[in-house]
Amino acid sequence: MISLTIRSLITLMALASAGYSQGIPWSSFEWSGGSIGDKAFDRAALMVPVRLEHKPDVFWMQLDTGCNVTMVYQIPFDQLKYPAQRIKSRDDFIPLSGTIGNCPFSSFPVFVREDFGDSIGAMKERILIGTVGQDMLVGKVLVLDYPNRRFCLVDSLDGELEALVSRASFVDLQRRNDKLFVPVRIGDIYSENFFLDTGASMLPITTTKEIWRRLTGRQGTEKSNIRIKVPSWGKEVAIVGAPVKGTLTIGTLQVWNPIAYFESTGIVETDGLLGNALFYDEYTIIIDLMQNRFGILRNQ
Repeated sequence: MISLTIRSLITLMALASAGYSQGIPWSSFEWSGGSIGDKAFDRAALMVPVRLEHKPDVFWMQLDTGCNVTMVYQIPFDQLKYPAQRIKSRDDFIPLSGTIGNCPFSSFPVFVREDFGDSIGAMKERILIGTVGQDMLVGKVLVLDYPNRRFCLVDSLDGELEALVSRASFVDLQRRNDKLFVPVRIGDIYSENFFLDTGASMLPITTTKEIWRRLTGRQGTEKSNIRIKVPSWGKEVAIVGAPVKGTLTIGTLQVWNPIAYFESTGIVETDGLLGNALFYDEYTIIIDLMQNRFGILRNQ
């Protein structure tokens, strides 16, 4: 009787320990290729797997923190014949239920982008049905492990995930003007007006021409600059890039001599944005919209 009690106690302790040391609920993401003008990129968009209620297939959505709302593209989405009615008070939204990776969502209001997207029959690699915007992240923690191409989206931190997050260097994160802003120091410039944009996968830093000149010590006409031609309102404009003279610092972590770009049409309405290319070779980032903070750590 005593041995049975001890055995039961040991079992309960083991179960409790296993519950406390929960593994990280990782899901894999994929890169989609693309191009800007005459330059091709194999990591042009970060795609996350999505399962919808009543549908057995895996679909894909771009993860874009530069977009303030989650949306589905009307052309492929209509072909799924998903049983959802428009929300009466917001007739351009529908309630959607399912999972993003391992994170469930229920009756979440999703914007329907009319006359947009490709037909499902035209998609060869994966069925792209929309965009996951920053509204889906509110009250949650998003961890993106770029080198290992995996992510998790959770509404609490415990076990191994909490231990991972505790190793990161954090700065305050501000959600304003439909953007996620973080304080950064780039070279000799300190700014609280650079925002995180996981929808901008191809360029590390995009900024204004004035700030670019300060960061690089260049005028923009040098032959050694990187030039990428892109269409803009029926014309071709050049995005110009060069290495920053110095480092980009977020919290206690430094990224040495990142490439910064500018374009002259003035679409950058803030000091600039930070894209996936800044992180995707070495770093894991944490976008914590429970505690409004941004974390970064270099992968071992």
